[in-house]
Amino acid sequence: MQPVSANVSAATIDGVHTDVAVLGFANCVVALVTQLASVGSLIQAVVASNAAAAHSDPFADADADAERLAASADIPVDVKFLLGNPSASPASSLYQILAIHASQLKHSQNPGDSRPLLLGVALRLPRDLSLPLHAADNSSASPDMRAYMPLINAVAALVGECRVW
Repeated sequence: MQPVSANVSAATIDGVHTDVAVLGFANCVVALVTQLASVGSLIQAVVASNAAAAHSDPFADADADAERLAASADIPVDVKFLLGNPSASPASSLYQILAIHASQLKHSQNPGDSRPLLLGVALRLPRDLSLPLHAADNSSASPDMRAYMPLINAVAALVGECRVW
């Protein structure tokens, strides 16, 4: 039986204490991110197999690593809610984007690691944030998700600091 790798960290993000624990199991990586002292929603993020094969050159140099980091946003990721109701939570769109971003960051840091990322996330969102209830919401008042990128980047970077891959 192989031991589980684990790293923990904490930071203040937008004035809110944020705890992160990342566990590396043989078949997956579990990242728990909370500002609410709970697991919250659990989302599985899997990098497309063709992206993993295209980026797995073990002899890449530092310049290639920088290029991979810049191109990580183009890496396709499949996401699926395992716990939580994505159509009932206004934060579900944000959580899905966070899962994609964290999975892409994991892949850019270690392209040879094909384990899926299981992200447990419970964030305290500002009251003035108005997110659509789900991606199929066709209302013309849907928010510009770029406004949430500082939060997404800060949380993903905190997960990346606890890397077990």
